[in-house]
Amino acid sequence: MLSIEKQILFLLTKKRCMHAKELIQIYTKRGYKEQSIRNVLSRMKKEEYIHAEERSLYSLMDKGEQFLSFVNRKPLQYDVDWNRKWYFVHFEVPEPERQRRDLFRMQLMQLGFGQLYKGVYVSPWDYRKQLLSLIHAASMDEYVTISEASILFRDITSERAADIWPLADIHRLYQEKRQWYQNEFVPALDKEIRGAMDPLELFVLYLHVGEVISEISLRDPMLPLALLPDDWMGHRVIAELYRSFQTFATLIPSSSIYYPFLV
Repeated sequence: MLSIEKQILFLLTKKRCMHAKELIQIYTKRGYKEQSIRNVLSRMKKEEYIHAEERSLYSLMDKGEQFLSFVNRKPLQYDVDWNRKWYFVHFEVPEPERQRRDLFRMQLMQLGFGQLYKGVYVSPWDYRKQLLSLIHAASMDEYVTISEASILFRDITSERAADIWPLADIHRLYQEKRQWYQNEFVPALDKEIRGAMDPLELFVLYLHVGEVISEISLRDPMLPLALLPDDWMGHRVIAELYRSFQTFATLIPSSSIYYPFLV
């Protein structure tokens, strides 16, 4: 799932129904094209994350709410004590079903699993509830096995974790987002605070930092600190972004149409 899709799910948790025109107004201000927003909504409806109660009037479905709840909780894994158990997903899908296989693999990686061997994915966190939901939704029941185990030989160390998960790429992502935050986001926010503080402009900034958090949450497996490099900055950058995210409730007036999305 793209970060913008996750963000639309978030908006729909704050307002029971939203018309496509509302979302288009918000996201064209963010620089998206109208047709691309309509395409996103159409795809989310097809995948049963959202529902159209009337033409172009969208609401959240259970699948969307469950996915959003998981992604929002994912960064909290940085504060969880790891019991050194491992969770494995084994699957072998016939070649004619490769499109379904590739989608399932992408969803696994967004959960935080890394590829240990061909057809074998591993995570230090117990995501069986989310896994079962994915497996049933994709009709993959006959192809997938889930197991929990300790590794008795050739355990996964921090050095090996860097090969199983794209930690170098994710570290660069954190560096880029931290640079964006310091050089672009903070000056733009300061400018709004010193100026007229237009609610829509502030809301757009709010969505931007939320989209960055979403992107990070979908790409970072949030591994235990014991498996991460000493210079890992993930937990610090996320904490900084969340602090800024929460300050918008004090900046946007409660009378604004955008305020209900903040509380």
